[in-house]
Amino acid sequence: MVVRSRIVPGLALAAVLSMIATPPRAQTPTLGFAGLALGRDVDQHLSAIRDRADALAAAAAKVPAATLKAATALVADEAASPVGLVARLLLLWLGGYLAERLFWHWSAPWMQRIVDSPLATARQRVVAQAQRLLFAQSLVLSFAAGACLAYLVAAPRGLAGVMALDALLAIVAVRSARAIGRFLFAPGGPRLRLVALPTNAAWRAQHGVTILALTAATGLLWTTLLRLGGADAAIADSVTSLTLLLCALVCPAVIGSVVASLRGTGRRSPRPVAVALGLVPAASWLLAQAALPGSAWAVLVLGLAPALSLALGDAARTVAFGPNRAGTLTREERIVARVARNVALIAALLLLVEGLPGADQGLGFTMTSAIVSALLILLGTDLAWQVARSIIDRGLAHVGGEQHADRLATVLPAVRTVVFVALSITAALSIASAFGLQIGPLLAGAGVVGLTIGFGAQALVRDIISGFFLLLDDAFRVGETIESGSLQGQVEAFSLRSVRLRDDNGHMHTVAFGELKAVTNFSRDWAGLEVPVYVPLGVPYAVPAGVIEAAVAEIEADATLSALLISPPRFLGATALSESSVRFAVLIRTVPGSQARIRSELLRRILSNAATSGILLGTGSSVA
Repeated sequence: MVVRSRIVPGLALAAVLSMIATPPRAQTPTLGFAGLALGRDVDQHLSAIRDRADALAAAAAKVPAATLKAATALVADEAASPVGLVARLLLLWLGGYLAERLFWHWSAPWMQRIVDSPLATARQRVVAQAQRLLFAQSLVLSFAAGACLAYLVAAPRGLAGVMALDALLAIVAVRSARAIGRFLFAPGGPRLRLVALPTNAAWRAQHGVTILALTAATGLLWTTLLRLGGADAAIADSVTSLTLLLCALVCPAVIGSVVASLRGTGRRSPRPVAVALGLVPAASWLLAQAALPGSAWAVLVLGLAPALSLALGDAARTVAFGPNRAGTLTREERIVARVARNVALIAALLLLVEGLPGADQGLGFTMTSAIVSALLILLGTDLAWQVARSIIDRGLAHVGGEQHADRLATVLPAVRTVVFVALSITAALSIASAFGLQIGPLLAGAGVVGLTIGFGAQALVRDIISGFFLLLDDAFRVGETIESGSLQGQVEAFSLRSVRLRDDNGHMHTVAFGELKAVTNFSRDWAGLEVPVYVPLGVPYAVPAGVIEAAVAEIEADATLSALLISPPRFLGATALSESSVRFAVLIRTVPGSQARIRSELLRRILSNAATSGILLGTGSSVA
């Protein structure tokens, strides 16, 4: 089932708007724009943003002094000089670095095998990508293990030790983010790149991931320092908010840098999408400052989910079919990418409803939950349809090598139509149920309406039922030649109601299944053919019999023609007499559709042999 591009964004926008709580209306609202409910809500949220901005500005002015005080408290708690504390921190980093270098030296052959690994099949690509991810995370874990050992030996005491541990965790988090970026973008290895970007854009995307991770880690460490140093909670919260704002401002710069590197590559400019994606973090931050955490969370998830789903779809397509260098995707590649994108969007919507692990609750709004449920149903139905269509299309693409290929080519299109209709009806009823509509009476009413339509459209019902039983009986298949009544032709296609026949003159006949009575199939299993030959009276029997048997032997000796024979041709001898001629006959069983060729070749050889033998062939009506 194809999800319309306008339905999903519309429902998503409705979900975000429905989460903005509306305070109770006054009995007699004041006049003017501020008296309207929507205007009053906007004024309240704008006032909240202004108040929050003033509070952040006031707290930010105290950050330098609070930072100096917190650092002094940590040094005093360590009871050592600042130089000694810095030396211990460098020792912790050095332990991690040495452990990472040792692992790199030990695993160099492993890395070389990954670089040189074959990528011809999907299995090989999956194994190579899994090894890449495992290798990258092993590097991070080796650094973490070395740093932890150094921490056990030379960790500072007191609050300084806690701060050092947080710093190590921040370093590990940044390195993990960089490892994931290298796994997706592979700026140094185009053949292993999952996201289809040019090398220059891949490097910029990797640098952007590093900058964002460093910015976030630095801000969170700063917040930890202030909290450990006993700073006011408002000051620490202001540093967190300003860090998130800085990340929100860095995102458009990173996205713009990647988009700028795509100029001149022949790709369609993603500038409108990039602008919208760059504004998502900033919009989410503003909503959070306006005391709308639910809306902020929804904007962040719904804004980033499409981009992440596109990246996941591109990665799944690359793993399944390899890098696409031509720029034009095949049908199978589009289906795999779409399935992966739908899985990512479904996961994002579930995360939107349920919230992050450890959070109190998700959205929790009745209308929003209904809208998100409708989105989930649409995406799930589209996912099921893509999988079913992929299986059916794959069957249609490979029917040529199967024993009952023509029957599959006949039945699978009908199965595809039935699956589409069933999924569409199920999705519509499920969405109605998600919005609180009682579908029980609806189903009962649909049954009554269906019964009424059935009485009024008996011919249509007869056609559909007749077609079902004709296909069930395997009466004909696509490509076969049939005859029913006065119509004869080759079956080209059919629907739930009718079949289309193409006759020898090229005319297309559309016949309802209910109009087909006795069906004669000329293309099933084998075809019988009797070739008559007339010889004038007075010619010795042995002469025409030898001519005909010689022609039959030539047919059997021809490899091309013998492949069209079901069984050896049988010479029947003289089968009838008339006043002027004797009728001889040859009985042949051929592959359906080859009767005309076998008849023509046999008669050509009989004429040639008769001319050589000096006998004449006659005509006339024979009498048994």
